[in-house]
Amino acid sequence: MAKFDTVEHIRWLGNHMQQVLEYGHRAFLPGGFGCIKADGKVDDTRPLELDLTARSTYIYALGVVLGIPGSLRRCDHGLRSLTHTFKDTSNGGWFSLVEPISEEQRRDNASGVPTGQNIFLKSSRSMSYLLEAAAAATIARRPLGKSLLDEVIEIEEKYFWDESVGRVNDSFTRDFSQMEPYHGMSSNLHAVSAFLVTADATNDPVWVDRAARIISFVIAEAKQNNWRVPEHFDADWQEDKEYNVGTPADPRRPYGINVGHCFAWSRRIFEVSAALKEFRKPVPEGYFEAAKNIFDRMVKDSWRQDGRSGFFFTVDYQGKPLMRQRFAWVATEAIQAVAALGFAMAENGSSYEEIDPYIEFYHSWWDYLESYVIQPDGYWVGELNPNNVPDDTVWPGAPDIYHSVRALVAPRLPNTPSKPMAVAQGLLDHPVSHQFHEAIWV
Repeated sequence: MAKFDTVEHIRWLGNHMQQVLEYGHRAFLPGGFGCIKADGKVDDTRPLELDLTARSTYIYALGVVLGIPGSLRRCDHGLRSLTHTFKDTSNGGWFSLVEPISEEQRRDNASGVPTGQNIFLKSSRSMSYLLEAAAAATIARRPLGKSLLDEVIEIEEKYFWDESVGRVNDSFTRDFSQMEPYHGMSSNLHAVSAFLVTADATNDPVWVDRAARIISFVIAEAKQNNWRVPEHFDADWQEDKEYNVGTPADPRRPYGINVGHCFAWSRRIFEVSAALKEFRKPVPEGYFEAAKNIFDRMVKDSWRQDGRSGFFFTVDYQGKPLMRQRFAWVATEAIQAVAALGFAMAENGSSYEEIDPYIEFYHSWWDYLESYVIQPDGYWVGELNPNNVPDDTVWPGAPDIYHSVRALVAPRLPNTPSKPMAVAQGLLDHPVSHQFHEAIWV
């Protein structure tokens, strides 16, 4: 079985990444980036989402560092939108959803009008995407990046990071006077990613320490649940296995175990390990074993477990399938996780024979995406039914290119705190210059 770094595979990854970046241009809207529908057109009727705009801004900041033409103006458009359209000038912070704005309003740097039925308008998940985008733009040296990053850090530290428990709060009302009586692993998952990019952008190790505190909690919870990471907790951080019972297809807070998030946790553990090493801090004992156990558990629970290729979306606390729909983003998280695991195994001295089964998974999962998901124009089918036929039950269309670009870049980089800084340091396709990963690339 070929390794991750054959010349043609790397070329294939790069070609598809450029196609996806070009496809993502369609998401451009006044005031941000929108959701791309299945027909390839952007939906300009739905509210503008902070999540989608921040994620696109992050991707095009990465594109700037990669040197992909067109990324500069799209990254800067995202930064202007995040600085003005979503900003709550009365109470501070940023709205998760705002009404669409006109081109004239965009030119005037007008603030958007918040919308949505949920009273908790200030979301930690959205803040993490915003923090990640601002940090990546700072690494890319975009003019608005650093000022935005400073503002986001202030709000993150004031309201969302809870130093007493070492995790983030989930969401607040508009004026931050009321916090939702719920805590979620999803928000903390995205916080870890954002904290690591912020550590690279600011060279401040406090963000690595915070990410590591979240990881330690996750590992402890996963160990108690047979290496499945629980999603939902009550206001006192007690695990709530009945939360949203009967709704395993909820796109944000599904009942049960979220397979894609568990793969992402496995990778995050390796990334936090890399960050601790780069900031000359000790890596707690058991990180590698925990990440590998979480990964192996998700493969056993979700990959081809109904006889057909693909991953389940959710399983129950014993690993039985709840939601059999296949989502492209789940497969991209699995690919990023197996690449991170392969690098970490090499770093730990594993033989090629020990790593080879994971490389087999890696190539099988790319074959799966090529068979059912990846289209010639850069469009990736976002959702498939259990027979791997395109479907729009949960997430219509292809919301954005965040997961696909990350999956196409990840195998070309070693395990480092963040992709933007790794690219800026010249590690793309040159991981032998990174001390921890020579074994698998030479």
